[in-house]
Amino acid sequence: MRIAYFEPFGGASGNMILGSLVDAGLSMAALERELRKLPLSGWSIAAAAVHKLGLGATYVDVDVPGEDGRCASHRHEEHSHRHLTDVLEILDAAGFSAPVREAAAGVFGRLAQSEARVHRQPVGDIAFHEVGQIDAIVDIAGAAIGLQLLGIDKVYCAPVPCGRGTVNSSHGALPSPPPATLELLRDAPTYAVDIDAELVTPTGAAILTHVASFSRRPAMTLRSIGYGAGRSDFPFANVLRITIGETSDASDLRAPDGDGGGASSVEQIATNVDDMNPQLYQHVIERVFSAGACDVWLEPAHMKKQRPGVVLSALAPAEVADAVIATIFAETTTIGVRRWTVQRATLPRAAATAPTRFGPVAVKIVSVAAGDRARAEYEECRRIASRTGIALSTVMADVDRDVAAWLESRDKTAGCGRAPKTWE
Repeated sequence: MRIAYFEPFGGASGNMILGSLVDAGLSMAALERELRKLPLSGWSIAAAAVHKLGLGATYVDVDVPGEDGRCASHRHEEHSHRHLTDVLEILDAAGFSAPVREAAAGVFGRLAQSEARVHRQPVGDIAFHEVGQIDAIVDIAGAAIGLQLLGIDKVYCAPVPCGRGTVNSSHGALPSPPPATLELLRDAPTYAVDIDAELVTPTGAAILTHVASFSRRPAMTLRSIGYGAGRSDFPFANVLRITIGETSDASDLRAPDGDGGGASSVEQIATNVDDMNPQLYQHVIERVFSAGACDVWLEPAHMKKQRPGVVLSALAPAEVADAVIATIFAETTTIGVRRWTVQRATLPRAAATAPTRFGPVAVKIVSVAAGDRARAEYEECRRIASRTGIALSTVMADVDRDVAAWLESRDKTAGCGRAPKTWE
């Protein structure tokens, strides 16, 4: 699986996201070829190599004569009115692939919903201002196109920085982040930066919160890195970073911290639930993992009045514990959680690919004092069973034997003075 990880440590905007994708290897020619399908005229797009406090990055500029509605110092007072239905018609007319159209439409849907909450109006009555301008449409469609052209299957994002001060708008001076941006960042992990600036624009917030799950850096075999530049000059580099890589199994994304092993401190979060539809727990667990939890589990419990219930527990690094708690509040019926710090010890581990009678299979290798041990990923075995029609228990037994033989052969090779086989 090919994954991407955004780090908006210097801010986030539509053109910064585009710049990071181009810097990571996205072809400008291929991007513009797709964008020209939009039934919009009078715009141009260009990429330039720039430096931000000595850090090399790519700046992508969408130029529309007469429009100047986006930059890091977002000019909220300028207007170009389009409704959500107008934007969706533009996307439909472009004839993009279904994933691109759905991603771009989803971003604009989030923008409309955030504005509707702020103005307390129906979504259909919302008229986009700067995010309805041509450059914002190109930024959002371009981000969706870029992720598809780069073959990204899953997107993750680090916590989002928020500045302070005020921004100008048609409603007068508003605090930074402005209300619509804050609505977009609901349930997303954020942190404060002591600078009078709008670090994250509505377009940037909408793209990241729609396409990405917030998490610590996931485990991956790193393939490319990109830096997208903004227009502003801060005491820190006004850039957004993307790293793109490959991972063999979703579980690697959930617990990337175990590679080196050793002792560490994590937050344990728990809550008792006795009034929720049990069908929802699978979704809840997936969402809590996506928020950055290392582990999530359920335990049966007898509640007051002898009601059957569960204890939902999660382990999470301190920096994402608030995001995990916010996710639990959003996805369950609970009205309170418990939180405390625990110590844990983990063994060194690594991902590898082992040859088996069914073809290459992803495995995890754990190092213990007596030597290494390896185990095939469950999802890999399940996919093999589905593909071949062989019973899952038989597949798992056969794969375990093949993996054990491969590991023994690898260890013998290493013991003969030759370099051990590289973990793929």
